Amino acid sequence: MRPSVPTRWRHLVRDQLEAAAERVSRAGRHGTEGEGTRAMQELYPAVVTLATINVWLDDPPWEAAIAPEEMHRRVQNRLPNLFAALTELDVQQVLTRPWAAPDAMPYLEEARAFNDGTRARVDEWLEGR
Repeated sequence: MRPSVPTRWRHLVRDQLEAAAERVSRAGRHGTEGEGTRAMQELYPAVVTLATINVWLDDPPWEAAIAPEEMHRRVQNRLPNLFAALTELDVQQVLTRPWAAPDAMPYLEEARAFNDGTRARVDEWLEGR
């Protein structure tokens, strides 16, 4: 059995999950308003946050430290399909290039699903602790 989760990590995971969910929600509003670029500017950091949370759930950092390069690799490996493909590009290009709202919508749907799946994992994880 794993040791209990330190309180600060419980709060950090919850706070990061809520921040990511809020970004996904704002991205949805931007997409509805025809602002695809602003939607992507919200989605990319939200999905990276969600991937980070998934890495933390797999390998709790309060149990053993992960080197920064390894953490970066693990986060990239946890990104959902469309966002994983974006890692081949320069992040600045992704965040600053013009995105038409319809082009951002598949990313929004993938981010929503990733958010829902991560939330379910966190809820289960917190209940088991």
